Amino acid sequence: MTPPIDPVTRQKVIDLLAMSRFANLPTVWSNGLLGAVIGYIAFAQSGHVCPICLTLIGLSLSFLYLGGCFFNDWHDLDFDQKTRPDRPIPSGRWSRGTVLGLATSLMTGGLALAFMISSASALFAAGIIICILAYTRWHKIHPASFIFMAGARALIYPLAAFSFLDWEQFILLQYRATPVLIVLALGLGGYILGISLLASAESSEKPVTEARRILPVFCLCSPVVFISAPLILANNGFALIPLAIFLAAIAFCVRRLRATGQIGTFVSRALAFIPLVDFLMLGSFARQEGFGIFWIISPLLVLAALGLQKIAPAT
Repeated sequence: MTPPIDPVTRQKVIDLLAMSRFANLPTVWSNGLLGAVIGYIAFAQSGHVCPICLTLIGLSLSFLYLGGCFFNDWHDLDFDQKTRPDRPIPSGRWSRGTVLGLATSLMTGGLALAFMISSASALFAAGIIICILAYTRWHKIHPASFIFMAGARALIYPLAAFSFLDWEQFILLQYRATPVLIVLALGLGGYILGISLLASAESSEKPVTEARRILPVFCLCSPVVFISAPLILANNGFALIPLAIFLAAIAFCVRRLRATGQIGTFVSRALAFIPLVDFLMLGSFARQEGFGIFWIISPLLVLAALGLQKIAPAT
């Protein structure tokens, strides 16, 4: 018979999962998957498809994300001591040095794994780390720091896409996928900005103008402008179904927020729906042989993120 888990140990494990925001990992894998698909389509004739490399991409992105979240908690100790003393570090359940060690080890490991894949991937992994450091430094000080948070996310796409190329090929062929990756970055960046602005507006103690309530919703819908609209204009009918699913999810999130005022729930759900942003493009590939599986994978990643949030919070 397995002995019961000690309550202190159980709490420390829950704390570890909460600090790592591991519930958001399915959304990171979704970004990486779309980037890899773009790279495969653009560079299949120039590079190679390696299942081990794809696994390394997933591990590298996971390490970078988890390390960044640990680093954020390490940095925010002074703020948490004043506003959230029950957090793992200010409460003393986890030492600040241990958390910094985890953050450093994971981000270093993520960079090393990216370098094992390709020098091009390592370049973007380094960019992600720079964005993590910049966001962590400035997010409590300047509202424009969201650019670094969105940048860390957006750089996932090229990290995965250019993993098919060695450095010489990357220098010569990067232009093939660059416009698409920029469009994806703008779409995802706008979506993340929308989450931030809407949460900020709803939590404001001052009267909120109608414009300030509507603008975040437009930002949430920016993937429609940057991703879905070009596909539909290119006569890709398959893009309409992912679009309908995405808009329904956004409408649900916003209406629930306005009805309940539960900002934390809104942010968690909106983060879990990030695979639906990727689905706007992934779903449009359904007519290509072998890509129909994305109709299943993307919704499953959303469900996985929502399910993991029941174990530990996503924010």
